[in-house]
Amino acid sequence: MTAKTSRIVIKTFIKTALKDSDESPERCTRNLVDMALNFANGRFQQSFFEISRAMLNNENSPYYPLIEDVLKHMDKEKLIDFGLNIGYNGCTTGAHMIRKLKRTEDINVPWLLSLVIDTSLPDFITKYDSVLKQGKELGIYTYFLYTKDDPAEILPLIQNNPDCAIILLCDPSRITEELAEKSEALNNVLFAVKYDDQAEAACLVLRDHRLLYSLYHLYSEEDRDEILAGTYFRFAEEMHCPFAAVFSNVDCSIETRHAIYQKITEDRSAQQYRTIPLDLFCDTEVIGNIISSPTSVVGFGPDGTLYTPGREVFRTPYNLFDQPLKELFTKAL
Repeated sequence: MTAKTSRIVIKTFIKTALKDSDESPERCTRNLVDMALNFANGRFQQSFFEISRAMLNNENSPYYPLIEDVLKHMDKEKLIDFGLNIGYNGCTTGAHMIRKLKRTEDINVPWLLSLVIDTSLPDFITKYDSVLKQGKELGIYTYFLYTKDDPAEILPLIQNNPDCAIILLCDPSRITEELAEKSEALNNVLFAVKYDDQAEAACLVLRDHRLLYSLYHLYSEEDRDEILAGTYFRFAEEMHCPFAAVFSNVDCSIETRHAIYQKITEDRSAQQYRTIPLDLFCDTEVIGNIISSPTSVVGFGPDGTLYTPGREVFRTPYNLFDQPLKELFTKAL
């Protein structure tokens, strides 16, 4: 069975299971997890769905009302396609390609790329289309995209790559009715809304349009107590966010980063909130090491320069506009 045929079969099973979601979201969720375990043949998928099944054995899990709300208020076709792009294209087909490159050519390929896009670059859509095409040839199907400009300008790039899972990081002031309307035709994008005073209004716009969205918090040292006390995660609950992610600023101490990640893993395991806490750097690294160790968390600045975010921002002399991605990873990683 080809990868394309397998995806079609899995999608058919999911759509069939979701028909019961309005009547019994709990039973539907358990059936989906059990089905996923039958299909899962990779290390990451097996680990993820085994943990999920163990969590859902708790009948009082806050994840049940979270799932019910998501199924009622987010477009199901978008949930299916986005989920398959990450789970099947990224962590199954893509992971196999990444491991093969490591085994046969000793190249470390990250499973996810972060791209800061300068929309003023001439013909930037064509340039980044080439980057994503090269990425998919290496097994990369998941991308964080960010621009300080109007995110609507990036939508054609997302539309051109329907087999990728795109997490579009947005400042809340950029989330408008017009952007939401333009995004309704896309099934492969999740809006990551920056946590600030305007986040609530932005989430309401996205919810009204049944789009996929979550929150992210670029935290600094002074935000430590707020995060550890759970204030941010309780706000994410109120905004009906499936995920509440954090990402440390460069000024944060190692102690603060460790304390916050430990708290996130504990709260996630204890099912503390009606949202799933994530650390964008640490959890990306954990998944990458499951897929193919050692992993690298890789980003590209608006000028195309490769950098490694997270614990220390390290900028390299390598540029994605000057050489193919495969050659760049061979030299830089």
